[in-house]
Amino acid sequence: MSNPRQSLMRRLRLMRILVAAFVLCGLTLSFADFTGAIASNLKWLARIQFMPAVLALSLWTIAAILALTFLFGRVYCSLVCPLGILQDLFFFFGRLFGVRQSAAAPGSRAVFNVVRGALLLVFLAGGFLGLHFQWLEPYAIYSRFASVVVSPLARMGNNALAEWAARNSSYAFHAVECVAPAMAVVVASAGLAAIAAALAVWRGRVWCNTVCPVGTMLAGAARVALVKPKIDGEACVKCGMCARACKGRCIDVEKGRIDLTRCVACFDCGAVCGKGAISWSK
Repeated sequence: MSNPRQSLMRRLRLMRILVAAFVLCGLTLSFADFTGAIASNLKWLARIQFMPAVLALSLWTIAAILALTFLFGRVYCSLVCPLGILQDLFFFFGRLFGVRQSAAAPGSRAVFNVVRGALLLVFLAGGFLGLHFQWLEPYAIYSRFASVVVSPLARMGNNALAEWAARNSSYAFHAVECVAPAMAVVVASAGLAAIAAALAVWRGRVWCNTVCPVGTMLAGAARVALVKPKIDGEACVKCGMCARACKGRCIDVEKGRIDLTRCVACFDCGAVCGKGAISWSK
């Protein structure tokens, strides 16, 4: 029987999954929709993405994301970022099919911190110099993948149905224009998405905590989050279940610490802790 803390974390985890599923499905359908009906109703999902809001100088959106991060940590990465949600999906499937997921090696965290800082500097410097490093930005990666891979596949599938329907004297479907994107763009876009997915299967949110410039920027605010995950030293039996469930690889069981800069507020750790040793509080 679960304790009150574990029950609360399970409910929060379920809410997080439902919201994330809506965002990912909504964005994907918006790109795959060739009628315009879905995209017109869900275009606000693109407007609440961090870097598009920065480029559009949408101060209210930027302020809302930063305020949310200062209050609760990197919930944006779990609820709103489509590339992050996609990684969670592959992390789940990796576990479902028994893939052995690697833990962080001792001392590797310092190396990753140097890498993530260097990549953020490259990303920001490129922006000031007028260069485009959209291949590092999470929404750009996902939207490009959806545009050049998912959307053409949806159109081809529709046209195949339209052809089949016409042969059977049915007009339930109609053919739409399908322009094949450049193969180099398809390979690069699918390749980046595949790399992020493979890294998620292997080691959880390693892309978000090492490569992603948005994750690195939000990590600074998450460090001083008002409400954050904590380990109750008296209740913890150091079984390590929370660390194995953690996709951010941010829990040090022996020291009883959680690296808030890497935590993506997924609530997976508290959901598996039968002792109720993990809570979210000030």
